[in-house]
Amino acid sequence: MTDLSPASQKLLREIAKYDTGAGVLFRHAPRGRYSHPNTLMTYNMRTFWPLTGLGLVDDGGNDSAPVRITEAGQKLAAELEEQHKTQQAAKKARPKPSADGATALRLLREIAKHDGSLIYDDGLRRVWRVASRDGHRASIGIWVALEKAGYIRTERVSSIGGQRVSITDAGRQRIAPA
Repeated sequence: MTDLSPASQKLLREIAKYDTGAGVLFRHAPRGRYSHPNTLMTYNMRTFWPLTGLGLVDDGGNDSAPVRITEAGQKLAAELEEQHKTQQAAKKARPKPSADGATALRLLREIAKHDGSLIYDDGLRRVWRVASRDGHRASIGIWVALEKAGYIRTERVSSIGGQRVSITDAGRQRIAPA
């Protein structure tokens, strides 16, 4: 049963969480979606099909009726919730980005070359680049680690998110040859 899509797995967990016996009455939303009454999350209509097809939830054959979780659905939802908790714990246990790692040191050298340059993001705010849109890039976590370590300083230069980066004296000492 783990061949469910991640969206269907999440939906099953949500239904299990909020179904207290009366079911969960999803409301029609634009573009073939349904809105969850408690969380206001929207789910694609196709996300429900595997759940009803496998008998994990029951809507009585009426897409305007409350969705009730079945016993098989409860069992699978409990397993999926445990897996989800394990995955979340593993994510939290990952080491945080370090200002002393190889990527951080390469970034620090690039910042030193282009001291005072602008920072560019990827549009999703997950990766920043230095000096140009195709310049050296690193995750935001590494940039934050460098700033917390006192190796770089960023300053906002415009109201629409422009930032300038410069290397500090501590940063210059960190990359200086021994």
